[in-house]
Amino acid sequence: MAYFPMFINLENKKVIVLGGGKTALRKINSLIKFDCKIAVIAPRICDEIKAVPGISVHESNMTLDALDTADMVIAATKRDDVNAKIGKYCNEHNIPVNVADNKDVSSFLFPGIVMREDLVIGVTTGGYSSNVAKEIRNMIEKLIPYEYGTLTRKMGAYREIASINIKDAYLRELALDEIIKQAISNKYMIDDRKANKILDRYAKEDELRAKGMR
Repeated sequence: MAYFPMFINLENKKVIVLGGGKTALRKINSLIKFDCKIAVIAPRICDEIKAVPGISVHESNMTLDALDTADMVIAATKRDDVNAKIGKYCNEHNIPVNVADNKDVSSFLFPGIVMREDLVIGVTTGGYSSNVAKEIRNMIEKLIPYEYGTLTRKMGAYREIASINIKDAYLRELALDEIIKQAISNKYMIDDRKANKILDRYAKEDELRAKGMR
């Protein structure tokens, strides 16, 4: 079954990661980029996790009721039965949970992630093959230039300008599409002079249409 890709805001959300090994570390390294509050709980936690800045580490046994305060849970212990027990508890208490290597008890899947600042691309195979997802993610990493991060943020500013000056939604999208094409032909950099000319041209077209002259 294919899963719908839904992106959510994790800023300041409490994420509990259960597990102190390499699998937990991979999840933490992805989550840390999204400004959430990460708490790691496990009887033994590897030095690499302890060295991650900005997270809280609790080297102790876990009790299930400790999960009640979490906005999200990642079960990544080395024991499949423990992971399944965590998944079952979270599902019963409506806590979003991802269980490593067990999609049947996960309420969401943990995607392969490619980031270019605010541009985020998620890859999932519906839980069937993390190896395929990793390969696709590596391909995307090579295909998407880092300049797309800056381009994405700058286009956000141009969208705000366009929404004020071009009321017609169709014309507004045409203008923004033209700016993007111009930027791609310019090594993913927006030429502000050309971009403003594009907006002015479509703003005039919008004004004429509003007056019934087109």
